[in-house]
Amino acid sequence: MEQTKKLVVCAMLIALGVVLGGMLSIPAIVLGGYSVKIGFGVLPVIISGILYGPVYGGMVGGLTDLLQAVIFPKGAYEPWFTLVGVLFGLIPGLFFMKKQNPSFLRILLAVAAGQILGSVVCNSILMVKLYGYPWDIMIVRAINQVVMIPLHTICSYYILRLMSKAHITDRIRK
Repeated sequence: MEQTKKLVVCAMLIALGVVLGGMLSIPAIVLGGYSVKIGFGVLPVIISGILYGPVYGGMVGGLTDLLQAVIFPKGAYEPWFTLVGVLFGLIPGLFFMKKQNPSFLRILLAVAAGQILGSVVCNSILMVKLYGYPWDIMIVRAINQVVMIPLHTICSYYILRLMSKAHITDRIRK
């Protein structure tokens, strides 16, 4: 029963991530091309990692990215970005492997680590190597994350609290 509930929650998080990332995000044209996305598509991926650990977080991240690419294509599919999508769930999940209570500080550290490594470092390198963007793209993406990391942290913290109150998860201790 617990496994079924976990799979259902992960499926709902994937669907939410696809919609938030594909339809409700704002592409920003910086340095001559689509280089920054402003939105909350990664939020369900982060939450899956926090709730269920790095394996489920990674699966939700990879499937979310793959489905976004199929349903809302923004060019040719590039599997390297899907691997980075896996990191967006895997890295926060590593911070909660021992089922620690998701305190605000721990969530902040998990989100920051995932977003800096995934978005600022890996995605920037892919954009430079695959599409010829200048290395300055890393600075632009870092500035974007200065805003997005606190927003993702605050949203994750309160969404997890609401999920606990609604008995969707029992991972959150009061």
